[in-house]
Amino acid sequence: MRHWATTRHGKILLFGLACLLLQQVAVPYQLELWGDVSKASLVHLHAGLLLAIAMLERDRWVLPGSYLLVTLGWMARALAFSYTPLQIGIGLVISAGGLVWTLLCARAMGWPRSPARSVVLRSDLPRFALVGLLAYPAGSALLGLLYGLPYGAAGQLSGLIQTLFAKYFGVVTLTLPLVVAWSERHRPPLVRRSGRWPLWPLLMGVGLASSVLLSRRVQMEFGGLPPSGLVLSDYRIAALAVVAWCMLYMRLVVALPLLAGLLLLMASRLGDTATLSHAPLGFLNLLHLALELGIVLMVLFYYLLANRDREDMAQRLDEQALHDSLTGLPNLRALRRQAAQRPEACGLACLLLDQTDTLAVGYGLGAQSAVMTGVAARLEAYNVNCCYLGSGQFALLAECGGRIDWACLLRGIEQPGFLVEGQNVRLLPYLGVARFGGDTGLDLDGALMLASSLAFEARASNEVEPLFANAERATLQQAQERLHGASAALAHLRRPGGLVLFFQPVLPLVERRREGGAVGEVLCRLRDEQGDMLRPDQFLPAVEAARRGPELDLAVVAELFAQLRQAPELAAGCAHISVNLTGQSLASESFRMRLLELLEQAPLPHSRLCFEITETVAVFSAEQAGRLLDELRSRGCRIAIDDFGVGMQSFARLKELPVDIIKIDGSFVRNINRERRDYAMVQASVAVARACGAEVVAEYVEDEDTADCLRNLGVHWAQGYHYARPMPLLEGLRWKRADGGGAADA
Repeated sequence: MRHWATTRHGKILLFGLACLLLQQVAVPYQLELWGDVSKASLVHLHAGLLLAIAMLERDRWVLPGSYLLVTLGWMARALAFSYTPLQIGIGLVISAGGLVWTLLCARAMGWPRSPARSVVLRSDLPRFALVGLLAYPAGSALLGLLYGLPYGAAGQLSGLIQTLFAKYFGVVTLTLPLVVAWSERHRPPLVRRSGRWPLWPLLMGVGLASSVLLSRRVQMEFGGLPPSGLVLSDYRIAALAVVAWCMLYMRLVVALPLLAGLLLLMASRLGDTATLSHAPLGFLNLLHLALELGIVLMVLFYYLLANRDREDMAQRLDEQALHDSLTGLPNLRALRRQAAQRPEACGLACLLLDQTDTLAVGYGLGAQSAVMTGVAARLEAYNVNCCYLGSGQFALLAECGGRIDWACLLRGIEQPGFLVEGQNVRLLPYLGVARFGGDTGLDLDGALMLASSLAFEARASNEVEPLFANAERATLQQAQERLHGASAALAHLRRPGGLVLFFQPVLPLVERRREGGAVGEVLCRLRDEQGDMLRPDQFLPAVEAARRGPELDLAVVAELFAQLRQAPELAAGCAHISVNLTGQSLASESFRMRLLELLEQAPLPHSRLCFEITETVAVFSAEQAGRLLDELRSRGCRIAIDDFGVGMQSFARLKELPVDIIKIDGSFVRNINRERRDYAMVQASVAVARACGAEVVAEYVEDEDTADCLRNLGVHWAQGYHYARPMPLLEGLRWKRADGGGAADA
């Protein structure tokens, strides 16, 4: 039966029968104009239903079918009352015109709409008022003038006014409440009811009844007043309050039919106002109350829609707070909400994707966001709830009691790679797994810190398998110590004298490439409270984990320039000095602006400055990094790729970068005379650099045999312990190689 009712023929039959039944609901009244007394119905509910069908039904045959049934019912009644053929013909013309006018009015109000847009907006209310309450009744009344052709002018005017009121009240009492109720039929009450929610409607009902009794008492005390029945319009403010409460605390599919019933009851009592006095007074009073009823209806709907929009906005904000703003994936807050629903001990993993920062640097944030979304899509296949924590980290919440093959999950993320701008990009995943809740002794935050610590530990040790928490307390303590280590490193960096610059000379392998001044690389150290010197491997991972690489790089450049200003003769003697930049710095807009400001006050020509970026960052060259590197080169600075040869995409991407110098990674240089693969790698690097017009620097040169081999391959510069160890900056700038060659005493 329900399926049949949703078919086209079922809808036509149901709507047509409903219109025929509503056509029999009459609110009788008489209107006296210029001595002519006419009796009619104040409300045409079927007209309101037909307009509602035109607005809600997207099947174009349902409304004509419903009109046809209504017309057939009218013809049967016309034949029963012996209508003339002329009257029947006029009725058919009016019915056809009414169909067209109803469709036009529905389209003018922007209906019917697609299912995704079938909601009433506050912007719809002006069109509801102008078209639904004014234009539609007026057009229908003008069509009704055809009935008055056989009668006089007074009869035509009387019929026009009667039809206008009837159609108007049909729209007020049925069309608009029905359209809003249908569009909001799936919505729960806007306000959640408390345990004592019936108290308010009871109090309002008592107040309304008391107002009616007091009004009747006043009429009885003043005996000179004529007796009158209950006029509900006198209590419209109280009725408005009751209906408004119902709209907030009840489902609209229940509250709006109550509103329609109240409006119909009020309209039924308005018919008495037309006979309060002679000619114009009753008509004007009826017109006044009709307009006021329409205003009340619009106020009610505006109140309803404003509260609905406010609730929708609050819900959207709440949903946005549960999702990462860049990727749209669930965030840590969503993870907490999901974990709160787990009564038992559950597994929690932290997935760390290496090189995501360089992915953003190389391809932009849009590509990074797309890859993170792709990772989340793959994770769905492993029955885990994933939340994005930012910086390439995911929290994975397993179902309680479920078994997850974490190793398989890890391999599924690594292989295959992700397609970014036609390139297959592989991210190295690391996984730490812990448990929380139950008898584990860990809450969500503790387990998350533990799993994150394990993931970072896996990355530090290049562990390709998941790391599981066995000694939770000890591992958690390690995570906390690592966090404190990052804070301590930053404290050393900011303390006066905490940052110490070293300098390691770079020597030419070809005599003709000698330059008249110091050439070398600036290295940084940190000094702790006890005065001990910390090497980069002791603090740099903590600084990068805290994402404070730009702060360290700016501090190095500022300290370099400060020391050179104090020794202008050494600044003048610098031929070439290199400074390292992290990938985080290249992706930072604030770093770019601050670095360019420092360069404006540099104590030496920009052509003598070189900025080194690691090969991993170079491989993932991006809009932010490219902009900074281009601006540095436009100012005369040189760009070098450090640790060249470690990545597998270096050669393919090198041509896209503004590179002046290639520094071959020391792991290939150290064994160049013993490993044929290392020899071939250095030889290929020199060929690529020559094709790009770049100079070549070899790191980790520790003996003369290595230097001779590099010289024969065409390497231009050498850096290593064979020539000099790192030394304090100013000492390094004064350093001169001993005439006898070999390792200088540092």
